[in-house]
Amino acid sequence: MIETILASLVPVFFVMILGFVAGLTKDIDNRNIGSLNALVMDFALPAALFTAMAQTPREAMIGQANLALVLLLAMLIVFAAAFVIETRVFGTDRRESALSALTASAPNVGSAGLPVIAAVFSRSASVSVAVAVAIAAIVMTPLSLMLLEAAGPGERSVSKIVRGALVKPIVIAPVLGLLLSLGGISLPSLLDSGLTLVGQGASGAALFLTGLVLSAQPFRFNMNVGVGAVLKNIVQPALAGALALLLLQGAEARVAVVLMAVPSGAFGVLFAIRYGVQSAQIGTTLIVSTVASALTLAAAIVLSTAIWG
Repeated sequence: MIETILASLVPVFFVMILGFVAGLTKDIDNRNIGSLNALVMDFALPAALFTAMAQTPREAMIGQANLALVLLLAMLIVFAAAFVIETRVFGTDRRESALSALTASAPNVGSAGLPVIAAVFSRSASVSVAVAVAIAAIVMTPLSLMLLEAAGPGERSVSKIVRGALVKPIVIAPVLGLLLSLGGISLPSLLDSGLTLVGQGASGAALFLTGLVLSAQPFRFNMNVGVGAVLKNIVQPALAGALALLLLQGAEARVAVVLMAVPSGAFGVLFAIRYGVQSAQIGTTLIVSTVASALTLAAAIVLSTAIWG
């Protein structure tokens, strides 16, 4: 079990540390990451998500329905709780609250999920990672972007807000891949190989970018950060476990818990950069969640194995 945990966590943290060190030593400018951010979020990651979804057989995709429901509920409930706490309890601005809620509810499945799941289970479980990424990209990302757009300056119609949130490569790509999978449509081999090549470096680049982003974040721990980290690292996997007891069994239940125990994704920070939202809180939450996951993710692996075998 210790070997499995180390095999799942060490590579993830190793790549993030490389990015962190590159930022600290200024080998890469961690203050001007727009181009690298665009590479990951507009090209590499969308290509990886598209091919992962499109290459999944329709039967396998349909068979993930209960898992998808558990993951969706776990993300939405935590997002709603974090948003309400930020706006009603802490009185945080709605734009910052939306990104804080995204950080607390959307695990870093696109970068850390695949190597963790592959190490703990097998490569065949990667379809579950694709489902989790698709939910985050199709539901959580647009939800956050719509809240950002709605709270932005100027009057905007609902249609413009929705369009602004949905017309993003990170959203469109998994949706198209899902439609192809459910429609039983195969990609032309040349297109498939080309997109696969573009997406091959997505996980590593996203993890490196996460470390680079972390190196530029001021560390300012407060109650908001503590609540966000607890919601992400403890409440969300526990909630996934409770839902899994009702809807899943065996390895599928373990996958749900482990995926929800993966630390916060960097999308909150990356969107904050793109939308000009200044927030040390979001970056600090990402740091705390990532560091704490060395313990909480390991605990999730051990406990889920004890419960579901």
